[in-house]
Amino acid sequence: MAAVTTQTAMDDVFATWINKRFLSDLMFSLQHQKFTTKAELVEGLGANIARYIDFAPPTRTGYAGGSTSIAEASVTANEITAITTTPTNITLAEFGEFIKVGTFYEAASVEGTREKIAKRIRDGGAVSIDTFVRLQSVQTTNVAFASTAQAGGQSTAPATVFTAGVALLIFAKKLLFDGLATGFEGVPGVPSGNFAAVITPKQELDIVTEVTTSRIYWSNAVVNVPGAMGQEKFVKGYIGDVYGVSVFTTQNYATTTLTSACDIGYVYADGGVAAASFGAMAPQVILNDVNSPYKNVNSIAWHAMFGAALASSVRVVKLYSLS
Repeated sequence: MAAVTTQTAMDDVFATWINKRFLSDLMFSLQHQKFTTKAELVEGLGANIARYIDFAPPTRTGYAGGSTSIAEASVTANEITAITTTPTNITLAEFGEFIKVGTFYEAASVEGTREKIAKRIRDGGAVSIDTFVRLQSVQTTNVAFASTAQAGGQSTAPATVFTAGVALLIFAKKLLFDGLATGFEGVPGVPSGNFAAVITPKQELDIVTEVTTSRIYWSNAVVNVPGAMGQEKFVKGYIGDVYGVSVFTTQNYATTTLTSACDIGYVYADGGVAAASFGAMAPQVILNDVNSPYKNVNSIAWHAMFGAALASSVRVVKLYSLS
């Protein structure tokens, strides 16, 4: 849809009164993309597919119920004939959107209109990529449900209304650590060393409520410090660390209905969701000169050559709690 002076959808940007002003820009707290395992592909190698390979967990030797110790002088005992691998292929695709901007429109519109349109386009790219990653995460089958008394999580949906809190995060960590049956108890945290929880504002409120009603006041658990640490909270959405889980809040989340309407959050370990791109993974904002007959139309676009996929359900826990 061209942004020209005859397009009524954007008539508001023409200066009818001298006191016309733009409202402050929207601000987004986007977290999911941060915790992908990333690969930037080099152009010109003849492929648009990235492969991530997951090795099967190690076996255990030398204990009752497992493989035995090695007999003296044995050359065949406990030989591993093969190690199972599970590949995940990510096929890159093009993503983007653009808007045409007439030069006459720019000349007649309020000062700063081009910058505002570019900001809108940039936000569209960031939200789109983050949402694409979230839609991969939601496919995990590793699920934690909050219990009714905030005493802990469970693996099946409760029959009554359920509320989240710190205990749900600890239960999610337990699911990531569990693995005597599956062998995956060695799942690592994200590169910071902790697991990363990306939760909804309601789940954040549940944590504050649970901590406060348990006689540990949130103001004592999280110290608000001006400067760089303050920016972690107010700019980057960082809440704090809870028992080895770094907690972030986001506006990019979905709800669903189980026994009641509930929010969906996530706890990520390293390698849970994988992503790949040609060049930089952040969407590129492009100002184009459209080859119109009069050279009187430009366009502003965002563009990314990107892909993502759930690489391992064992490494991503989906959190359900009351909305």
